[in-house]
Amino acid sequence: MKTNKIIIYDDCCPMCAAYTKAFVSTGMIEPANRKNFSTIDPALMQYIDTNRCKNEIPVLDADTKQVWYGVDALTEVLQLKIHGIKKVVAVKPVKWFADHLYKFISYNRKVIVASSKPAGNFDCTPNFNYTYRIAFLLCFLTINSLLLFPIHDYILQNSFVKVTSGQLTGSHFVLVCINIITGSFLGKKMMLEYLGQINMLATETALLCLPLMAANIQGFVGHFINNICISLLLAFACKEYVRRMKYIGILTNQRFIVYLNITGIFFYFIYLLV
Repeated sequence: MKTNKIIIYDDCCPMCAAYTKAFVSTGMIEPANRKNFSTIDPALMQYIDTNRCKNEIPVLDADTKQVWYGVDALTEVLQLKIHGIKKVVAVKPVKWFADHLYKFISYNRKVIVASSKPAGNFDCTPNFNYTYRIAFLLCFLTINSLLLFPIHDYILQNSFVKVTSGQLTGSHFVLVCINIITGSFLGKKMMLEYLGQINMLATETALLCLPLMAANIQGFVGHFINNICISLLLAFACKEYVRRMKYIGILTNQRFIVYLNITGIFFYFIYLLV
């Protein structure tokens, strides 16, 4: 079904680029109606709330010039394939949950992907929101902490790391405290930015452990291969740490934070290996 609706997305956000591309591939949006903020025609921007669109993706009706934002914008597009979704989302509890979930992701999307600011004619970086950033930190810290138990039981037990689950959890808690103390030197906003990047790095690494965990459960990997996989995960974590610290300017402007991190992680692994 053809549509005259135009979706405008942040092309420096891989998540935004991916799901708007999916809208095109499924026929919900015409290819020519998928626009990005870096190269958008200023004539279209006159209809857009330039502050709101940083936090909520806009969909513009090319004929009526009506604009929808966030959850309303997405449901306006999705209804072309999922009939009745607008009525479902209009139910108050569903709308409340959808709005908060959307904002939880949107306000933290630059932390999730750590992408550079656009080089085009409009900066679509979302506003900094303390509530959703703290919620993000607590949510993913909980996920990371809970994943430690299966990681210990199904990966570390078959590796060169020999610690109890209690020791792993305790050392993880100490490392979290060290990061919080380290971040406190940066000021409130930068501290939350820094902790967001560290938290997301931990989440990425933990999620990448899941395939290895499944392989260990099924008995597909032995001790040697398991150790190699763990080493590769650690190499990825180091590379990703550098990328994320460079993104928020820590690597160039606050190198002492990096030195504190390296020292803390060094003693963390010494504890796990001894």
